[in-house]
Amino acid sequence: MIKRIILLLFLFYILFWKTAYGQDFIYGPATSIMDSKAQFANPAIISFQPSHFSLGVKAYHMGFFENSQFDYRHGYFTLSTPRMVGSRFGSGLQVQYFDSPIFSRSQFGGSASLQILRRLAIGANISLHHIGYNQDNFVGFDFDDPVFQDGFSGYALNTAAGIYARPISDLEIGAGARNINEPDLSLIGANANEPMEIFAAVSYNFGLLKGTFEIIEGRYGLQNRTHIEAYSTKGYYVRAGANMNFDSGYLEAQAHVFGGFSVNYQYELPINEFSGNTSGSHMFSLIYEFNRVPPLPERRSPVAIQTSFERSRSSAQLPSAILLNSDTDHLKLYEINLNRRVDYATVTEFDLAALSGYDIGRLEEQPELERSPYQNIKPTEAPLPETIDLTVSVSDQYRQTIELLKNYLSEERIQELQILINEGSEIRASGLRNTIQEEDLLPVFISEFVLNEEDSALYQTPVDETMLLASDTVTRLNPETARIRPIFTAPINVTNWSLNIFNQNDLLINQINGTGNVPEYIEWDWADNNGELVEPGLYYYNLRWVDHNGVEEISRPRNLYVQKIERNITIDITKDIERIMDDPDQINVILKNN
Repeated sequence: MIKRIILLLFLFYILFWKTAYGQDFIYGPATSIMDSKAQFANPAIISFQPSHFSLGVKAYHMGFFENSQFDYRHGYFTLSTPRMVGSRFGSGLQVQYFDSPIFSRSQFGGSASLQILRRLAIGANISLHHIGYNQDNFVGFDFDDPVFQDGFSGYALNTAAGIYARPISDLEIGAGARNINEPDLSLIGANANEPMEIFAAVSYNFGLLKGTFEIIEGRYGLQNRTHIEAYSTKGYYVRAGANMNFDSGYLEAQAHVFGGFSVNYQYELPINEFSGNTSGSHMFSLIYEFNRVPPLPERRSPVAIQTSFERSRSSAQLPSAILLNSDTDHLKLYEINLNRRVDYATVTEFDLAALSGYDIGRLEEQPELERSPYQNIKPTEAPLPETIDLTVSVSDQYRQTIELLKNYLSEERIQELQILINEGSEIRASGLRNTIQEEDLLPVFISEFVLNEEDSALYQTPVDETMLLASDTVTRLNPETARIRPIFTAPINVTNWSLNIFNQNDLLINQINGTGNVPEYIEWDWADNNGELVEPGLYYYNLRWVDHNGVEEISRPRNLYVQKIERNITIDITKDIERIMDDPDQINVILKNN
């Protein structure tokens, strides 16, 4: 009953409310996920759109009956790539132009969106606007006019930002601002700024019907517009819209053709002759949706006469009312392990007492920041003396170690050696470099490392037995969560549902349950029933649900692959130079002043 009352209010609003509306560029409704033009209005919507690109052209009638020509032309291109990095970041590309006998306008822009929460995203857009005047069509014009002293066209950067939220399954909200920096499109810098536009939109679904109300505060004052849309989950929709003064309206329809292709047609008609320069426009668009789920095969009619024979039971299923789709069916599980080994045959307790927690290395809490010790290095080479002779002031053991290092570098054809120093060890580093470079074996660089506040505290922490025996491990998941999208192939009312994940031995390892309607996305954190991360291997999942008649159904299973990549890092604490020369990733000679 409540939904019917709200629907009647929307229809009443379209027919009887009065206000003005104006708009230059093409924009879709700021809350319409299925409309490729919506990212012109609200960049945050990209996070919830399917991956696609679209091309569209718009032509205007100068005379509706007696004189029909297309002197005004309009076109656009959009590209939407949600979940470009991980499962939350998306990007988009937008191009749009308008051409008339007197002037033309265009914009080239890119957008980025970030899904903060499951039903909330923010987005931003930056674009380059161009305006140009067609001087070939000027009549009786003074080309020495100072307005055009720098040419007949100009460029300006423009910015926009938006937010999109779906607090409940039937309610969508969008808001944001366009022309945030108020770009100046004057050819002579005369402060002909595009005023900032503040927009807000709200949509509500009434089953297969959707009502949208938008307001815009900008160049034309307070404007509003209402859209009524009938749509289906297969990619079809029909939408009608009008401004509240009913000066102009439009009718739009989209249909899926084949594969990932859909076509869109929009007819816009200014009902009031003072509301536009034309008497109608046509817009045709082609949309290609990447990774679109193919249509279900038609059910074959049973054969009238069939020879009876024994056969094994098949596990094939008839097409169900819900299909599962996901862009996150491949998990890469990166695991990095740091181990420390002490060579007690060469290292004494006195040697260990001279080490700090900084010397034995550590892994960061954030795996993408994982680093080896002494990473904060100044990029420039330290200006050190070129004439220091180290061999006269070191022990025989130190001299033998240098010779062993030189031989190894020569035999393995190492291309570069780096000596890391801190304050107080510059002279020893210079002498070590001069000694190694005596035979022009390879370039040797000396760099000074800088400790931050956290490292400085660890630099003063003496090593104990617990720190030496500890093994550090960090794990990174890509993507961080699995996002599974249920796709309805037929209208259905669900009372409760469960997503079931199985391993390759058909054992249930996790189950996600819910009541009421199936959400737009179901997220899984890659953990089993015990909260442990899944092991590498092949898995599959399906969706079970119960409809309002108490009938239980199950979707077709979908496969999931988990790949684990391990990296083991070993730090040897030893005086035996041959021990650390055993297939190292890199060689850093670290000098400390102690």
